[in-house]
Amino acid sequence: MPAAGELARSVYVSTSRTVREAARRSGLLDRLDRRYHQDPRSVRGHLRTLFAIHDVEDLVELDQPWWTYGAIDAVERHLAALGGRARVFEYGSGASSVWLGRRAGEVHSVEHHAGFAGVMRDVLAEAGLDATVTLLEVPPTQDDEPRVPSGRRGEEGRDYADYVAAIDGVAGEFDLVVVDGRARVACLQAAARRLAPGGLVLFDDSQRPRYAAGLAGSGLAVRRVRGWVPSLPYPRETALLRFARA
Repeated sequence: MPAAGELARSVYVSTSRTVREAARRSGLLDRLDRRYHQDPRSVRGHLRTLFAIHDVEDLVELDQPWWTYGAIDAVERHLAALGGRARVFEYGSGASSVWLGRRAGEVHSVEHHAGFAGVMRDVLAEAGLDATVTLLEVPPTQDDEPRVPSGRRGEEGRDYADYVAAIDGVAGEFDLVVVDGRARVACLQAAARRLAPGGLVLFDDSQRPRYAAGLAGSGLAVRRVRGWVPSLPYPRETALLRFARA
């Protein structure tokens, strides 16, 4: 039986898509599109993004990753300062993979879900980014005693050790590591070992209690950025982590 939160999310997504179709037929969606492109951060601009919930193609069209707006701005400044040459590793692919590919020199994105990895290959090819963004498909293995569990309800018996270690299959340091997939605390630990001087880690959904100890013990300075998120009707939190200054 799905958890109450998962059921509520499913109902919200279904309702949003029904309303979106009605908005498309009435012409409201076109008007919101125009407002969005004039000012994406306006109330009407954000309202447009609500129709993109769990719709990677629409978020790509809107050029939005699924982080808080403040975190998006901070990462965009970080990448711009590197002149489009940043090396990025991403745990958890999606619209952010395209957004990053448009702003970085190279992106390596690991995805655990085979079906979604197939969707993302098509999305990246359509965006002309299949040479910039390397998609790594690394599913979990089945194990009654996983070395690296997800910690997420419903994922008992799945070992994400290979998924976390995917970063070690790519040589060199990274200017940005995005942690927005499975086994996030373990991914954060791996990211900290591979971060370039001046590098940044983005850790999404940092408000979740199960991540508190991992963030506190990361050895990195943590900045929590709470606020609105594209496609969501409520605020959330994204953490930005760097090496602490001496």
